Amino acid sequence: MEKFEKRLTTYKEKYGNEDRQSKFSYNQSAEQIIYRNEALRTGERDLYADYLQSHKELDAEKGLKVYDSIAPRVMKLDRSSFLAWATDKGIELVESDIYIFDEDAILKGIRLDDAEMENYDVESSWDELVHNLHKPESLANERAYFWVLDE
Repeated sequence: MEKFEKRLTTYKEKYGNEDRQSKFSYNQSAEQIIYRNEALRTGERDLYADYLQSHKELDAEKGLKVYDSIAPRVMKLDRSSFLAWATDKGIELVESDIYIFDEDAILKGIRLDDAEMENYDVESSWDELVHNLHKPESLANERAYFWVLDE
């Protein structure tokens, strides 16, 4: 939990304690994203449930329903399996929930047509700690394993 607490502190320092920040997907705060990431990777559903229930402005029932629908699709892959996953699914970019170079980031695949691909500057997203973009084949050089949301 020490790594989790350190990550939570870092994200709070950057983004503050705002309950909702519209630039994040699903209108989740950075804190909520951190809690969900930790729960998805560790299987500690109660961690996320407790977080949601302690924030009255959040719809805990809806949040847990979404969590339960994606939790079985979160997989930990080694480098070669990650590249095979991206190739098999036709994924040109991956988007992270937390910082893309953090080994605990959960990655979601993005498919693009050729015209869209030319317009993406993935490095411009790296200034943020959430929702970064990268090309799978380049990211594969950065670490030995990857958490992915298989859709």
